[in-house]
Amino acid sequence: MSPLAPDEIAGYHASLLDTLDDAVVGTDAQFRVTVWNPAAQRIYGFSAEEVLGRHAREVGTFEGDLSRLELERELSVTGRSRMELTARRKDGSMVDVELNVVTMRDEHGEITGWLGIHRDVTERKATTRDLEQRARQQAKLAELGLHALAGDHLQATMDEAVALVAETLDAELTSVAEILPGGNELVLRAGVGWPSGAVGGMTSSAGRASLVGYTLVAGGPVVSEDLQADTRFTISPGLAREHPVSAASVVVGDRDDPYGTLSAFARTRRSFSGHEVNVLQSAANVIATAVERRRSESRLEEVRGHERSRLARDLNDEALDGLTRALQASERDGSDDLSAILQDVGRQLRHAIYDLRLDDAKRPFAEILCELVDVHRAMAPDISVTLGGQDVLPGRHFGTRGIEVLRVIGETLSNARRGGAATRISVRVAAADTRLSVEVADDGPGFDLDRVPAGLRTQGLQRIRERAELLDGRLDVHAEEHGTTVRLYVDLSPDSATKLTRVLLVEDHATFREALAAALERHDDIEVVGHAASLADARGQLEGVDVAVIDLGLPDGYGADLIRDLRRVDPRAQALVLTASADRADTARAVACGAAGVLDKTTHLDVVVGAIRRLRAGETLLSLGEIADLLRVAGDEREREHDDRAALALLTAREREILHALAEGLDSQRIASRMHISVRTVRNHIANVLAKLGVHSQIQALLFALRYGVVSVPSRSGTPGE
Repeated sequence: MSPLAPDEIAGYHASLLDTLDDAVVGTDAQFRVTVWNPAAQRIYGFSAEEVLGRHAREVGTFEGDLSRLELERELSVTGRSRMELTARRKDGSMVDVELNVVTMRDEHGEITGWLGIHRDVTERKATTRDLEQRARQQAKLAELGLHALAGDHLQATMDEAVALVAETLDAELTSVAEILPGGNELVLRAGVGWPSGAVGGMTSSAGRASLVGYTLVAGGPVVSEDLQADTRFTISPGLAREHPVSAASVVVGDRDDPYGTLSAFARTRRSFSGHEVNVLQSAANVIATAVERRRSESRLEEVRGHERSRLARDLNDEALDGLTRALQASERDGSDDLSAILQDVGRQLRHAIYDLRLDDAKRPFAEILCELVDVHRAMAPDISVTLGGQDVLPGRHFGTRGIEVLRVIGETLSNARRGGAATRISVRVAAADTRLSVEVADDGPGFDLDRVPAGLRTQGLQRIRERAELLDGRLDVHAEEHGTTVRLYVDLSPDSATKLTRVLLVEDHATFREALAAALERHDDIEVVGHAASLADARGQLEGVDVAVIDLGLPDGYGADLIRDLRRVDPRAQALVLTASADRADTARAVACGAAGVLDKTTHLDVVVGAIRRLRAGETLLSLGEIADLLRVAGDEREREHDDRAALALLTAREREILHALAEGLDSQRIASRMHISVRTVRNHIANVLAKLGVHSQIQALLFALRYGVVSVPSRSGTPGE
């Protein structure tokens, strides 16, 4: 076979390039485009006639000058490069490309140009991003599930679930609706995007006429792209006011015994994919797990109550009766020691019976308190136990919270008796409506609370503290040389069972701060106890704060620096950062300072409220993996800052003067005139500055210097031309 002629070879190559799916782009040594195949036109939108002979930078612009510079630098060093870049098409849209470039040389080793293979990987990267997003969603769902299993806060689990669904499905409205007793109505128990008062107050029909009712009847996921046109159900008035267009709804709990529904609504028409419906159902399953746990605990507590009642009856009817007969027999036989032992056992047994029967007691609080004091009088016949103030107590029963207060009083009395040397114990109570104060004082030997070794009395005191904390009450203990006084202050109203979260707002923008305060104070379990526009204002308001909501950019410093002071005042207090910055380094730095969570200022207020409640409940907003990543970023940021400051230290006084002049907007000619040097010298100084700072333009150098306060932006006040 005879060899191909040069023009035949060129034609063969052109034909081959035309058939490739990948773009082939060649340039000469000056980066002017010399090869541009049809695939290049398909990917970038430019025809060969539009690009041939033009500089490559004028054709395909990569996102960020750094990518282009990295490419050119690597080619100059190694002669080849492989990287993934994002480029801009002719129509302005973006395309992800995988780029393989090699350097072309002549027989003398001189560079004649470069040849690059560009592969469109937009779809692949989109798939990767989708998989990564799904993995993050699954991780968040897993974390939500762990919270539901580890805690007993059903409301917190539902709040977290609706926030997660709103974020994951990009839904403006989300809701958990619970079936009310009777099965005819549902009430909104948790939600994102609803007006104040809707959660806990808005109801809808549980019949098939409504979307949520239809979901219960269907027993499975219900999706509607156009709610107004959907003939399967109607929209309740409360939902209609929020103008939903599309929706997806699933059942929470078992189909035969559901708790309610979890729904997501969008105000613009859209479809919900199968994956999104699965996410919705997974979140509903987590809520169902928390609901079932709550139901199981209620059933278990009911069983325990019945068992305590049975034990109390058996002890009273059999054990105590048998003990009484034994005591009578020992007295007839004249055994004083045995009689004393049996009397003591009898007193202990009566106390146990009283304690077991507390949960069944539905009588007035004052009546049960008198019984409690009588039991302790019988337990310690050698100690004078007095009760005062019971006549002013309301003649009512305070439910489980009242029972818990009685247990605190009983534990305090037991603690005083076990001290061993008290001769008098006084109990005094006072009440104002549902607010109750109790004082238990004894004349036994006091003790130093900070120095006393762990023992029976201090263990009892710890139990008293734990019970008081569960009641959200205040406990004061005063131990002196000749006696100990314990005071408990508690609210016995049912509403007080929800802990009031005291919030401090630290934000320099008054309008945003006041709007946030107004939104938070609409919730009965949140109280805004302070406003601060600066670090100095905030430091004087840290007492009695449960959660501080802090802005990072304050006029007198970095907001996260306040967290250390907050923890010093109360180690249990938490900090939630609200910031307008999207910089991950800022988030990392805040977490490194001790922030329990960081939210964007554009976050919906319902999410902020849910975050505050979760922090108050002792939950975490960030997973251990997220915290580790952020702390790693913070470490990298500190290392980068150290390197940056070291680079700035290399600048000479003259180079700093040049930077200041550039910040004023002067060009090289005017800088030369001001400093009485040549323009060439000015440019040399600028080149040195760029090299020392490792940047590629004057703008980058100025941003670098501004970040560390080396230069400042001059005031723009004054007349034009000044």
